[in-house]
Amino acid sequence: MEVVVLTREPFAGRARWLLVISGIFALSVSLSNTFVNVYLWKVDKSYGAIGWYNLAVYCVMPVTFVLAGWIAKRVHSVLTLRIGICLHGVFYLTALIGGTWVARWPTLLGAIMGLAGGFYWCSFNELSLRFTESGSRDRFYGLNGVMGAVAGIVAPPVAGYLISQEDRWGGLSGYHWIFGLSLALFALATVLSAKLRAKGVVGNLSLTVVRESFRVRPWRMILFGCSVYGLREGVFLFLIALLMYIATGSELKLGEFVLLQSALSFVSFYTVSRLLSARRRLWFLGTGSICMALTALLFLLPVRASSLVWYGALISVALPLFLVPLQGFVFDTISQLPNAKEHHMEYIIMREVFENVGRVVGISLFIALVTISPTARTIGTFAVGLGFVQLITWWLIYLGQRERTPMENTGHLYAVHRKVRGS
Repeated sequence: MEVVVLTREPFAGRARWLLVISGIFALSVSLSNTFVNVYLWKVDKSYGAIGWYNLAVYCVMPVTFVLAGWIAKRVHSVLTLRIGICLHGVFYLTALIGGTWVARWPTLLGAIMGLAGGFYWCSFNELSLRFTESGSRDRFYGLNGVMGAVAGIVAPPVAGYLISQEDRWGGLSGYHWIFGLSLALFALATVLSAKLRAKGVVGNLSLTVVRESFRVRPWRMILFGCSVYGLREGVFLFLIALLMYIATGSELKLGEFVLLQSALSFVSFYTVSRLLSARRRLWFLGTGSICMALTALLFLLPVRASSLVWYGALISVALPLFLVPLQGFVFDTISQLPNAKEHHMEYIIMREVFENVGRVVGISLFIALVTISPTARTIGTFAVGLGFVQLITWWLIYLGQRERTPMENTGHLYAVHRKVRGS
């Protein structure tokens, strides 16, 4: 039996700077990303265009994860983090310069965002794993959720107000304002990334490690669970905000809706970060899964602004109960797999590939559905079905955790009965 325990700094220093950068990044994304799908809708008036944009994002992202992981292992993850932030800037610069013309090429925009997201999230996941330890990881991801919620409180109402002034300024100038502000914030995050210091793990990505780790049942169940959850996540990341805009016809109302969601998410993420521990993860995960499923039943009602507000409010409270322990399971398990110190990048890439497979399948089903029957009723029924898939994720992770000993279930150790050889 080989037990691998990584030693890292306490939750301080570099981890705090990573949270600051994440908060600025979340603020810049919150200003614009909520409205990118609405921007595409206003130009094309098609659910299909939104679907193709998001499909391109999640097809390109896992490939970019592999490239970013290779660069990070040859140099360091701070470099790839900066590349990801700069590529987000390129995305919004392209939207600014290209205007409505480039909006008619949603797959091109999606590919650029997939590149940007792949570099950023590969680096963020690797650095968050390296800068935290098992005892502080749940708190780190809880506080990261709080930062995202604060960004969601501040940014969307501001963006919605700027866009609502388009009648005075003309054209889609409000979108140009928020894309420009996002560009400036990405530049600030790039400058602050100088506060991070991290050496690369010299070596190449190892297919042997990937193959051998897949034989570890708890890790395999987590991968399958992430893939199943991806079915829901890929669609819901854009669907609810788009439906709210279609129901109200107002970016300002959409901004107010996101403000409500973010305020409730702030409370929920903060509460979960204070209460969650490794021993309670399965309980929190299950509670969040059930609450999310019950909330999805609201889509059995006619899709109106009022029902969407109720859904948005309830899911904002329920989702952190599910996401924070899921992240804890993923990254604690990665840190406790064989040879994790040298090969944790491979494990991070594996998780992303599996989750993106689920996202691509979910979005492909959405595109097929709206091509055949682009009605609110059909979309609502589809949303109900997707709203239950995280129950399967909970069940799969539960099955995987049953093989762990009482000591391993504390989240401090993870024993594996197979030694990974070579790379």
